[in-house]
Amino acid sequence: MDKKLEKLIAEEGVSESRIYHEMASRPWRQQKNEVQERKEDTRSRIRNSSVPEGAVLRRPKPQPTINDSDYKRVAVYARVSTQSEEQVSSIENQTKYYTEKVAEKENWDLYKIYADEGKSGTSMKRRTEFKQMLQDAADQKFDTILCASVSRFARNVTDCIEQIKHLKTDNPRHPVGVYFETEGLYTLDPNSTMALFIHAMLADWESDNKSKRMILSYDQRICTGQYPVSDLLGYRHTKDGDLVIQEDEAITVRYIFLAYLGGYSLNEIAEILTENERPTLSGRTEWNAEMVRAIMQNERRWGDLEARKNIVIDYKEKKTVKNYDLRVSAFVPDHHEGIVSREIANAVKMINASSGTIAGVPDISVISDGGLKGFVTVTPAWGGVNAGLYRDFCKSAYTDDEFAQIEHEARIISGKEHSKIISMDFVGYEVPSSAFFIDASTPTLTFNRRNLKLNKKFHDRFAGIEYVEFLYHPLLQAIVIRSCDKSVPGAVALKSKEGKVVSSIPAAPFCDVVYEMMDWIEDYGFRFRGVTRHYGNQTAMLFFLDEPQILVGKGGVKAAGSANYIPYRKSELETEIPEEKIFQFGVSYAMRKKRDSIIKRLSEKDMSERGVVRENPLIGRIPTRQEIMVELDELLMSM
Repeated sequence: MDKKLEKLIAEEGVSESRIYHEMASRPWRQQKNEVQERKEDTRSRIRNSSVPEGAVLRRPKPQPTINDSDYKRVAVYARVSTQSEEQVSSIENQTKYYTEKVAEKENWDLYKIYADEGKSGTSMKRRTEFKQMLQDAADQKFDTILCASVSRFARNVTDCIEQIKHLKTDNPRHPVGVYFETEGLYTLDPNSTMALFIHAMLADWESDNKSKRMILSYDQRICTGQYPVSDLLGYRHTKDGDLVIQEDEAITVRYIFLAYLGGYSLNEIAEILTENERPTLSGRTEWNAEMVRAIMQNERRWGDLEARKNIVIDYKEKKTVKNYDLRVSAFVPDHHEGIVSREIANAVKMINASSGTIAGVPDISVISDGGLKGFVTVTPAWGGVNAGLYRDFCKSAYTDDEFAQIEHEARIISGKEHSKIISMDFVGYEVPSSAFFIDASTPTLTFNRRNLKLNKKFHDRFAGIEYVEFLYHPLLQAIVIRSCDKSVPGAVALKSKEGKVVSSIPAAPFCDVVYEMMDWIEDYGFRFRGVTRHYGNQTAMLFFLDEPQILVGKGGVKAAGSANYIPYRKSELETEIPEEKIFQFGVSYAMRKKRDSIIKRLSEKDMSERGVVRENPLIGRIPTRQEIMVELDELLMSM
């Protein structure tokens, strides 16, 4: 403590703590004094300030209003959301009203009326006139836009505010204002901003509410059996919700279905309809493949009704999706009279579901006699036959006793059952599997989940043959490929139109059947050795499906390592075999003997033996090819 403070304490009797408090408060008081001084300086400067001599003060323009005296080039925007008769009248009334209103103002000139008819205000995408107006505004072709209300301008609050902002700020020296007559808002007035935002929100909310009301209305109508129906080619709807056939249009619809069943392509059908000037529902006479396809995909053409197949999930963007149980829907079979039968419709669906190019519905035949008895014809890309049907078709070629016997033999061959015949001849003997003899010189057939592949040696054996037919025995698990004419249903070309060898055949539906029947693992491919037989100028090749060379791919080979056994079936019963069986090198002698008997039974007659055509229960009764062609000619004559 310095001497001055000691003296102050001694003479004045001031406490030491008070002395320190005074010392600490000095900086704060100094700051306060400085602030007061600056405030006083500011007051003094303002009191003594004045406008310099010769200075010019520029006042801002008055805030713009719709009724000011400035010259205005005026555009008008009108919109109605539907094309009904009442709303067409509304557009005309708006046009007349605004034409007269602009003419009454001496300082206004009408530039153009932009009108969107039948366009929703929730999005700008389809409003061509609205977008043209915005472009013309950007090009400074007018000064002001008149619009009946905010909801006519836009029902999307984002679009509304954003476009108003662009009109106002994109050209600051030439802003374009919008006057909404119902709300009395002029967007160049700064005081209108909050009011505009509120009205835009209300318009958006009303649009959202309207969408919800429409959804509820549809729910109620469907739940009470009042299904929404509309006109379509071949039908007109009544006020009671019925669909009545229009005979002249029904000719077009029936022709499309039958021509497709008869093997015509979508493009060929479209060309025929265009040449004959057959009108669509809208009256146009030019057809394309997608229009033809759409006709055949509508369930109303065969008498059913699917109510609410599609729904709008975004009313602003008009985004439509399939109604997969997202909202109430209904399916009503036999709702009205169909133009085509349900069987014809099922056949068309199966053609569309098939892989590759299917020319109409292929006949399914089963050979009832000879060395190929029980074999069923196969159209590899045709999706209209499942595993159960192949078995049923095969069974139809045998008596009950014959089928029981061959089924028993098939189970012995597959190893699922032992023979009850006791014989000392070659008991327990094996012969090598044919898979061990597959090399570069072997004709082979390869399965994967999508295709059948024929190697070069296969084509060498069928040299000079253009078409082959596939046959399949679902019990013996055998496939026969034999030469045939082009006219045979299901005939497969061995060369493309360009003359190139066909090595891969689209066959996903048939591959699915075989993989299911054999219980194969889907990730693997399977290759089989062919046994060839020639009879004159005809050739056949046999493949037995339980002697595969398994194609596991590079990853599978590495994973298998040096293992002697690869599980290739899905069934645990098939893969969990006794340990000693892992080291088997072939198939039983009895199995091979049975196979040899099948091959030996083949004769020259079997090369051309035609099967008995069977009705496909998945489709039902449909016209034959000959009946289809006759009716197509009659329909063409009536067009």
